[in-house]
Amino acid sequence: MKRLLSAALMLPLFAAVGCGAYGSSVQPSGPGPRAGAAAASAGALPTAPGSVTIGSADFPESELLAHLYADAMKARGVRTKIHADIGERAVSMAALKEGSIGAIPEYTGDLLAYLSPASTARSPQDIYARLRQAAGAQGLTVTAYAPAQDTDTVTVTKATADTYHLTSIGDLKSVAHRLTFGAPAPTRTLPYGLPGLKSVYGVTFRQFVPLAPTGTITQNALRGGTVDAADIFSTDPSVSRYGFVPLKDPKHIFAAQNVAPLFRRDVLTQPMADACDAVSAKLTTTALAKLDSQVADGASPDAVATRWLTATGLVH
Repeated sequence: MKRLLSAALMLPLFAAVGCGAYGSSVQPSGPGPRAGAAAASAGALPTAPGSVTIGSADFPESELLAHLYADAMKARGVRTKIHADIGERAVSMAALKEGSIGAIPEYTGDLLAYLSPASTARSPQDIYARLRQAAGAQGLTVTAYAPAQDTDTVTVTKATADTYHLTSIGDLKSVAHRLTFGAPAPTRTLPYGLPGLKSVYGVTFRQFVPLAPTGTITQNALRGGTVDAADIFSTDPSVSRYGFVPLKDPKHIFAAQNVAPLFRRDVLTQPMADACDAVSAKLTTTALAKLDSQVADGASPDAVATRWLTATGLVH
């Protein structure tokens, strides 16, 4: 659904996957430290609401997140604009640095890998701590991260889960020799792909089926029985739409991808931080997946964001 990770970029990040890496979105961690507290060591944030242009990457979830955070900030007096569909991370980072945008919703694991490829942080909390350091060195800062994650999962149909009594990846160990696994071709060699499944969980599938990296192709392959398990993002609308079962990842071979707003440090104000922290505190993986599903069904990201913020009491 969203970003396709560069194997070359991510390899250093996952080099020690066998030791237990990031948290999985199917077991979301709590939100990160409040931005106000995090910023205290670097000096108090301005109390005036201020103004900010919020960017989004070139996929629907990013635009939805931009509206969620923008509307919450607007309710606290912040003047906001949205610059949607900027493009890939390199483009958005350039836009932040030159000032055409002041903030963008991000994913902690991927962002840390971009800013600090050699980082060996494991847990969501450690990723966030390293991310604050890496971002700060470039004049950037992150507000609190949400429990919501959009990360890879090993997913099966409900029928497969029921047949083999599957709830976590480890449950596959005794039955994987009967099953096929579908994912983009690089998964064959990436540390958090087939090698990680084998070394961390002892899971070896009967067959690996390389699939083109689009959601529809993978969903159809899983639904139609071309594959028995597939790599699907945790907030993909197909999970709820088709009753798919993402398997828990207690040993954390997949990267934690907690949602967190990234700001230029000279743009962030206390009302912006408070608004973003309030959204992040309520935004779970399940909630984000439901919102994504509404957008996939044709609703505008702006309208979906407004309804959720109103329903949660964040905007009156």
